[in-house]
Amino acid sequence: MTPKISVCLEVGPQAIGAFVPECPGCWVFGRTKEKALKKVRIAILGWFEWLRGHGESVPEVNNKVEIEVAETLRVDYNPVEAGKPEPLFWSEVTPVKEGDIKRTIRLMEYSRKDLLGLTSTITEECMDWKPTDEPRTIRNCLKHIAYVEPWYITRLNIEVPEDYPEDVFELLNYTREVVTDCLQNFPERKMRGIFQPEKDKNPVCNLWTARKVLRRLVDHERLHSKYIAKVLKMYHRMERV
Repeated sequence: MTPKISVCLEVGPQAIGAFVPECPGCWVFGRTKEKALKKVRIAILGWFEWLRGHGESVPEVNNKVEIEVAETLRVDYNPVEAGKPEPLFWSEVTPVKEGDIKRTIRLMEYSRKDLLGLTSTITEECMDWKPTDEPRTIRNCLKHIAYVEPWYITRLNIEVPEDYPEDVFELLNYTREVVTDCLQNFPERKMRGIFQPEKDKNPVCNLWTARKVLRRLVDHERLHSKYIAKVLKMYHRMERV
């Protein structure tokens, strides 16, 4: 039987974001709906390969996987841009369970292993090299990853420590410990319902749920790890010139 996988689309005037609710960390962008759906199909296959690469036993999924657009939100901004609003989809309103939280922690461990594999041995020069026409250095990107993870937790009006270390790898480790501890002791009252963050309010969309937070915790690091991998390729190509 051909598996059917639901996809949610965030349709802007210049690009479309597509994510897969049942595959946290599977999130792509395309200039058209057709391109976004083509890329998300490839991303789904890659997501299952990613899990297998980290030792999980998952079903074989091939190119015949059926994509079903479950939700479409039309927005007036570009979903590709950094700092864009975070819309709430109906698929993210469903309450989470302890199994969802444990799964998120496990996927975050995979993504962090991938990230450190990319960055733990690079030089200081490489860390601070900024390619032309790209928004961030690798160091800045790592700091961004570290700061945003606890920020997601605050979207549910949960307070977290804000006295962070300066060293980027200590920072990554510290904020991950903060977030993991919060997830392991997640308040049951936060597992359901829709929350309006009191801190850093967004005037466009200020609605969050636990499921939305869990997805973004995995999405965000994987997305920026891909950016770092791209910058590293550019850096090594520049070195050979």
